[in-house]
Amino acid sequence: MTNVNATKIAKSGLWLMVSFVIGKLSQLVAQIILARLLSPQDFGIWGMVLVVTTLSALFKDTAIAGVLVYKGLEDKKLANAVYSLGINISICMFLLQSMIAFPLSQFFREPLVFPLTICAALIFLISAGTGSHASVLQRQMKFRAVAISDCLGEVTRFTIAISGAVLGWGVWSFVAGEIVTITMDALLKRSLSRYSFTYHLIPDTAAVREVRGYISSLVGINLAVYVNTNIDNLIVGRLIGAQALGFYNMGYQLAMLPSFALSQINRVNFSVLSQKDDEDKRVYISQVLQLYALVYAPIYGVAFVIAPWVIPLVYGAQWTASANIFQIVLIFAYTRGFMSILGNGLNALNKPHINAAINWVLVPVSICGFLIGAWLGGVQGVAYATALVMGVAASVWFWIAICRSAGWKLKDLLQPVLLPTVAVILSVITVIISPLPEYLRPYFQAILVILLYGINISFFSGGEIPKLLIKLVTKALKKNTSVKSNI
Repeated sequence: MTNVNATKIAKSGLWLMVSFVIGKLSQLVAQIILARLLSPQDFGIWGMVLVVTTLSALFKDTAIAGVLVYKGLEDKKLANAVYSLGINISICMFLLQSMIAFPLSQFFREPLVFPLTICAALIFLISAGTGSHASVLQRQMKFRAVAISDCLGEVTRFTIAISGAVLGWGVWSFVAGEIVTITMDALLKRSLSRYSFTYHLIPDTAAVREVRGYISSLVGINLAVYVNTNIDNLIVGRLIGAQALGFYNMGYQLAMLPSFALSQINRVNFSVLSQKDDEDKRVYISQVLQLYALVYAPIYGVAFVIAPWVIPLVYGAQWTASANIFQIVLIFAYTRGFMSILGNGLNALNKPHINAAINWVLVPVSICGFLIGAWLGGVQGVAYATALVMGVAASVWFWIAICRSAGWKLKDLLQPVLLPTVAVILSVITVIISPLPEYLRPYFQAILVILLYGINISFFSGGEIPKLLIKLVTKALKKNTSVKSNI
């Protein structure tokens, strides 16, 4: 078993965080440039393609190979069976997505969706087997290799997409960026894992049977999450149109940007949790929830107050409509972070089937919410449904259901996040209603939110939270010094 200690966890998290910062900065810069080179219509058409490509991605071998992180690599037959199964499914998904392309274009009444979807399906052939190599790196906690691969992939996507837009490729710039990025990622992860898999057309049935339940539960979770978080795109694109979907996608992607860092951290968390006993898992998850709330609450608070002037300034006046959508979806983005941490912990407890069931209960509720939102308020109505139904209501349900199924006390996992959440809400409300002159608001709103958040946190915790943060920073600095001296 891999030796897991605090220093190794810190180094892994640091590598992934550096990778995330570089990757997301390049993605953000690319998005800003593309928003000025392309139209909301182009973004909307690509959003239509993403409806099916995101669904297909749930069945990529990356999702299936995740079982190797949990089970380990000692059983060679199991590893080869998972690898072979992943490749076979990737080939099937290429064929299936190609067949769906034409009906999808007819559904959206957009002919360009047809060829774009077929070209995007090539990703499955290129990446077949890559997921198993990525799982090897994750299981062995070689996150430096993962970070290098991810960074180079994002930089490649940035370069190709921008170049394509400058050359006048329009929406095809997105496809070109994805295909070249996936090719780069596949080559790097195969090279860096240094693990030799053997492909069998018919995988070992006994080995597949051993992990079939775990894999199907993981896919079930991803499928339910997909429906809950992508049916809104389907409804907006069909009922309201490509331009509205472009505005919605822009606001949604920007709102979710900070939470993508959490997905990187969760890769480390899952590797760590898989090697702890149940009580240690509960303690670890409680600490992660508290840290997430303390760090992310002020980030989302600042983003909320500055969005109305920052988005038009950076992206251009044509994207002004995305600012309000962004503010609404921020509520969902914040709560989604809690749900992903809890779900990750449930998977590590070998209960992915329960995680899947919890997510599937939300499916009919989310569909009804999005339809009612579109009917009552158009694209903004869908954004409100995302925030209230899939954000607030889903978070409450998710929290209660997971604590009951895992045998955890609700207060143990809820208490660490309440104070930061209440503190940032009070801070944002105070700043919004404050009598600042309009010409000063853009310059002082962000500072006031952070200042008031710090005061609220300190006051309501009796000074305990600042002491905790200082202790964590001091501990991290000491570990960093220790790591450097050992290199």
